[in-house]
Amino acid sequence: MADERRRYFRIDDSIGIAYRILGAEEAKVFAEQTRGQGHLVDFAANFDNRIQTLLDTCKIESPVAAELCDLINKKLNFVIHQLDIDAELMQKVAYTLRQVNVSACGLACHIDEQLPVGAVLQLDLLLHPGELHVITMAKVVACESVESEGEELNYFLRVDFEEIHSNDQELLIQHIVKQQSLQLKKKRLLNQTAGE
Repeated sequence: MADERRRYFRIDDSIGIAYRILGAEEAKVFAEQTRGQGHLVDFAANFDNRIQTLLDTCKIESPVAAELCDLINKKLNFVIHQLDIDAELMQKVAYTLRQVNVSACGLACHIDEQLPVGAVLQLDLLLHPGELHVITMAKVVACESVESEGEELNYFLRVDFEEIHSNDQELLIQHIVKQQSLQLKKKRLLNQTAGE
């Protein structure tokens, strides 16, 4: 695992973070859902494919019934879309923008509460500027108190991602590579400007 962790780039970035501590049973359920998440997506796509096939058949036999079913399906999709938007707005409210050091296998950042080493967290990450949403289960590796000048006591948290769906990990990797490229470009421009 240590070799695998060394393969990933680490960057400093600003990310929206929401987290909560999971109990043992919640962690088990989260891990099962993460591993099976792809099957749920395939399952939903299968519904859509089957509905469309039946609608095409129904249009030949009963155009009015097909139109009615099509309208009901569109209304249901609209309601689901609205629920997704409402849930997304609620999630955005809970995020705190933090400066983090992140890779595809973990992150480190300052937080305002101490978390026990070994605690399992559900981490919701909001990656900017694309508003990409990544959910992972993470294990607290360290959470040490840090005192800053003129600031209250805070804590430096380090976590390893324990369960992350491959699609979410790929999104995170792409985000990190893109941000790293932007940071290197800015650094080059600064160096060119300083050299002139």
